[in-house]
Amino acid sequence: MKRVCLATATLAITILTACAGNSVDNPVAPSLPASPGTTVTALVITNLSITDMTMQLVATARLSDGTTRDVTSSSTWQSSNTSIATISSSGILSIVANGEVEARAVYQGVTGTLRLILTRPPDPRMHFTLSGVAREVSPGSKILGAVRVAITGGPDAGIAVTSDPGGQFRFASVSATRVSLEATRDGYQVWRMTNLMIDGDKQIEVVMYPTPPTNAAGETATGRCKDSTWTWTSSIPNACTDHGGLAYGVCPGPMCGAPLNPR
Repeated sequence: MKRVCLATATLAITILTACAGNSVDNPVAPSLPASPGTTVTALVITNLSITDMTMQLVATARLSDGTTRDVTSSSTWQSSNTSIATISSSGILSIVANGEVEARAVYQGVTGTLRLILTRPPDPRMHFTLSGVAREVSPGSKILGAVRVAITGGPDAGIAVTSDPGGQFRFASVSATRVSLEATRDGYQVWRMTNLMIDGDKQIEVVMYPTPPTNAAGETATGRCKDSTWTWTSSIPNACTDHGGLAYGVCPGPMCGAPLNPR
């Protein structure tokens, strides 16, 4: 099996990236009154869903009898900065501008808060350049020409360019949105990147892993040594002892996950 080298641009759970126009279509059911004799001990705010420029916030009351109750529709909602986001009486947060904001809910005198970093996406009608360089992973680190870099996700999916002898590649016009990329070259494993936000001219680095060789017995190498040779051992401490140490383990394999260039 070949290892697929995956690079991912991820979002933290408190990061909201959205597109313009739509609203949440997940209505929150009305809350029921607390049982007689119980009191609210805490109020927790979470997000139920994220859709375009809006987020449904949910307020959950923890009661003194150990139970919890959805009190979203019974809470009073407030945004710490309405120039960044507004919150409706039903807990729907609408993004106004980029920035950090604190969402607050009050229920029976108890306040709950949730701090969010909100990001408006760029206008999808805008276009930017996406360029970069392709090279082999260390210890080789050589510049790679003839690498085909393709956009595989987003409105520009299907567009591809090829790196020149100096490893350089360039997309002249990429839509302002999130894109996924894939790079291929003979003798190398597939490289992928997902969730790359194009909100301005971007430069990236494509780092490719050579396809591991097989020995006379048909076994695939388990790791690469720092002198660019290969090893078939299954034990990290015993790998590449006469070749400067282990550069990285091959995935899948017994040394998969070994750190790149461990000291």
